[in-house]
Amino acid sequence: MKTNSKIRAFSLIELSIVILIIGILIAGVTQGSRILSQAKLNNARTLTKSSPVSSIKNLALWVEATSEESFTNAAAEDGREILTWYDLNPQTSAKNNFTGTAGSTPLYKTNIINGLPAVYFSRPDEFMTSSTFQNIVTNTSTVFMVVKTYIYDLPTAPIAIISKRASTATLSSPNIQVSFNGGAVGHAWQYCDGKGASVDDSTCNEVSTNDVVAIDTPYVVSIVYVAGTANGGSTTTSTGIHFFQNGVAAGTSATDEVTNGNPNTTGTGELFLGRQGATGGTAAFFTGYIGELIIYDRNLKKEERQAVEAYLGKKWGVAMTTVAMPAEAY
Repeated sequence: MKTNSKIRAFSLIELSIVILIIGILIAGVTQGSRILSQAKLNNARTLTKSSPVSSIKNLALWVEATSEESFTNAAAEDGREILTWYDLNPQTSAKNNFTGTAGSTPLYKTNIINGLPAVYFSRPDEFMTSSTFQNIVTNTSTVFMVVKTYIYDLPTAPIAIISKRASTATLSSPNIQVSFNGGAVGHAWQYCDGKGASVDDSTCNEVSTNDVVAIDTPYVVSIVYVAGTANGGSTTTSTGIHFFQNGVAAGTSATDEVTNGNPNTTGTGELFLGRQGATGGTAAFFTGYIGELIIYDRNLKKEERQAVEAYLGKKWGVAMTTVAMPAEAY
């Protein structure tokens, strides 16, 4: 009996040692994962500070999800609501911060886009607004987005990522709007600018290459808009809307809103993030993740666009292919 007791005691000791070793290994893996995540975050912050974004003129808005200056400490925790997303634009003292309302504002989520955090719009009532963002007034603009769609059922109608429409008017008066469209037109990026765009945005300009957007996949999206004549007509190949996805030309609309005119620069209203517009009509909510959003109030030159794309691709771990459009003359 004494021998058996010694064997059982020795077995329990061995078992305890094994459990301890396993615990140490798990703790080591967890700690290693945290160190790796922090290293990726620190690298992203370094790339943000050294990026060409702020050195390019006419920067109108710059929000991104990795910087310490982007959120309050409390908000930068996994699963926490974001009540303010701070504008990093150094070219103006009047910041265009986005704000939200508790219970209907997006969440901060870690390890979303290649190990980096992103802002998660998850319910059909989550959005943010910037009440200080001015209208695009040059009749040209450039928009960059790092977006990861996350939709169980592919949309059959446009869902807005950003949208500036007059809060006292109908939804058919956009100044600038970028949407993700689906259904019969294919799953593609969409830019709306004209005064007469329909409530469901069926008359908005779209990327000409359909079915280019995969679900649960991060993209660097670039859109360069050059308005035509007063009635939206186009006379040169550079006029129109030029789409790029991960640096690759993804379609061109040769004209802007041909019968609807240039952007509505006279109206007022907030810039919405994650929602189509304000009062009236149907508000189409975006479902997915936003890592970064950059808006310029002019059409960037090819070299400027490619510099920003290279920065975004390197930072967010998205493979980029730098290809200029054949008739890229802007």
